[in-house]
Amino acid sequence: MEQREYQQRAISFLSKSKRGILQAPAGAGKTHIAASALAFCLSKRQGIAQIEIMVNTLEQVEQMQTACDRFPVITEKAHLQIYCAAGAPMGTSPDLLIVDECHRAAATCWTNKIKQAKSARWGLSATPFNGDSDRDGLIVYLFSNSVYTIERGQLVKDGHLAKAKVIWHQIKSDGIREAIDSESDELISKRIKKMPWMFRTDEGKRKQENQCRWQAAQRIGIWENVQRDFKITMLANDLIASGQHTIVLIGSIEHGQRLLKMIPGSEMVYSKMGKARRADTIKRFRDGELLCMIGTSAIEEGFDAPIAGSIIMAGCGKSKRKAIQSTGRVLRPFDGKECGIIHDFRDGFHPMLSRQSEQRKAIYKSLTYSQIVLT
Repeated sequence: MEQREYQQRAISFLSKSKRGILQAPAGAGKTHIAASALAFCLSKRQGIAQIEIMVNTLEQVEQMQTACDRFPVITEKAHLQIYCAAGAPMGTSPDLLIVDECHRAAATCWTNKIKQAKSARWGLSATPFNGDSDRDGLIVYLFSNSVYTIERGQLVKDGHLAKAKVIWHQIKSDGIREAIDSESDELISKRIKKMPWMFRTDEGKRKQENQCRWQAAQRIGIWENVQRDFKITMLANDLIASGQHTIVLIGSIEHGQRLLKMIPGSEMVYSKMGKARRADTIKRFRDGELLCMIGTSAIEEGFDAPIAGSIIMAGCGKSKRKAIQSTGRVLRPFDGKECGIIHDFRDGFHPMLSRQSEQRKAIYKSLTYSQIVLT
């Protein structure tokens, strides 16, 4: 496989690093880069190495295995284990541990496994850091502060990634704010009765009240919002009719099941469905047989389908990591794709959801996505 110049530089960085982080946007080929760097290191090494690669999903296991299979030296000179973090073998101490989606390393089960690799550790992620000093400090502790960053802007300029265009849709939902506030008050009242000790400090009170407001806002404002769902399904059906391969990203399985009934020809993907069925659905979407796939966060990471041209952000939130991972699903180059289209919503019917949409707008701006607001 021919390596691009930026990939060659990243391979050189990893192959010279005992510990380090590769920060690369979706579509940059970090799986290939990691396998190439591993192959280079093994070609210079005497004896057989114990190599482990830890990922987040079964799809990523398969992607990593496919990438490593391209290099015979890996089979010849390494005992290789590739596994999901949920099933990570404990009590081992590999010569090298490669951790994909290393931003998850702050989770206790990930941290405990990573610490067992006393020798070399490579972390891979589009978004290794999130601004939380404690969490980011732990990532640096596990992998060092040596970071090689592949900039998305340069990849777009060089034609290796597609441009991004965000289309904002205004949602006007009569009576939704009042329903959310009423449900919030009810949830807060119930929680005070059930767990009064959680409200004894000002900080505790604020935290519990915000959790209740968020719970109500998600359920009523996002997952069960008929007017919002009508807009989502109209968009999806129009895109399907025009032949656009479309992803509808959801925040809950129940929400996805309701949308599924309103988007003829669509199919749903989520982590707890059968492995074979999930793999078949994803393959048919990649191959162009399926025009619309409704997916949970299971397709935010490690999902590669360059044919996808549009994504509808049917959920909500303010996470920069999720925004980058999610929108990256439609930014891989493909024949005839001028840019990836991201449909998002200005949920102005409630202050909490409105603030989140403004935060996503700022994130897209920082990523240099072009943005159009429809009224």
